[in-house]
Amino acid sequence: MSEVDKRNIAFWDELCGTNLAKAIGVTDNTAASLRRFDDWFFEFYPYLFEHVGLGELSGQEVLEVGLGYGSLAQKIAETGARYTGLDIARGPVEMVRHRLRQAGLSGTAVQGSILAAPFAERSFDRIITIGCLHHTGEMGRAVNECRRLLRPGGSLTVMVYYAYSYRRWAQARMQTLKYLCAELFGYRGTVAPLSEAETWSYDHDKNGAVAPHTDFISVKSLRELCRPFTSFEWKLRNIAQEVPFKNRTRDELLNTRWPDFFGLEIYATAKK
Repeated sequence: MSEVDKRNIAFWDELCGTNLAKAIGVTDNTAASLRRFDDWFFEFYPYLFEHVGLGELSGQEVLEVGLGYGSLAQKIAETGARYTGLDIARGPVEMVRHRLRQAGLSGTAVQGSILAAPFAERSFDRIITIGCLHHTGEMGRAVNECRRLLRPGGSLTVMVYYAYSYRRWAQARMQTLKYLCAELFGYRGTVAPLSEAETWSYDHDKNGAVAPHTDFISVKSLRELCRPFTSFEWKLRNIAQEVPFKNRTRDELLNTRWPDFFGLEIYATAKK
């Protein structure tokens, strides 16, 4: 087990979304409280279902990698998909197991790393991983492992942090420019932040500590990582009410073209 894995196990044991849950007054794991969290979550990310394609999952073997508060896990299981969740930390796994039991849904969640997934080759029709692979420390290896797990014709849907977002240009202009120059000369891969301050806006726990590892990537480099797949589609998403957009609400910003060019995240689907 790598040092990044060990640190991720400890950090992500606190559910991704804990700060949000606290802010909106969610203090327990009852069905009513989780529904309250989910309503906020899916309203905040209104484009998520478009990329996940819930209406296409019934009867399929679906693996979700990176479970967080389990909001998407429950939605996937509710479609009638044969759901499996995978997370490196115990906390998210236990939350998804709790959700499935409480809602009377079938499915399972297991603890493990996508870098060495505990599943046989060609086990799944769909793999969905939102906001996870950029924390593994080996995004290319993680993508290859997802491909190994997919059946022919299956697809991988992934969300990762965009290297050329407005936030990266604002917070790490020189590093972003160096990454751009490197790509112009043929480099294909990720770029890691130089300071914790650069990742605090993306992921931090209740004590203010940032995620152990975070990578950013361009569309060009992500496409290269997905080159063994037969097709690759992508779209930039997400924007926040921050520099240089402090004077407009997030809802207004989501309806502009800014996310299409400088969005915080890449949503991509690659078919095997």
